[in-house]
Amino acid sequence: MGLQGSDSEAWPIEGVIELSFPDEETARIVYESVLYEHESVPYRRSRIEFLREGNRVIIRFLARDNSALRGTLNSYLRWIKVAMDSIEI
Repeated sequence: MGLQGSDSEAWPIEGVIELSFPDEETARIVYESVLYEHESVPYRRSRIEFLREGNRVIIRFLARDNSALRGTLNSYLRWIKVAMDSIEI
């Protein structure tokens, strides 16, 4: 997956979320809106790879436990929703 610290015993939960947008410009706006948070928030119990490919935003994740997974994904999905809501205004 290209994530640091990805030994399977330490990171038993892994997955990918791919979000498709109507066009590349919308995906770029959402991605760039969330990128600062991605780069500035330290997570100890999860690892995230956040990227954009064309009209898709991709979140690849590893987590030590369900609580870490839930907290991390809730943060990313909330930031993405805020970005999408801002576009609609």
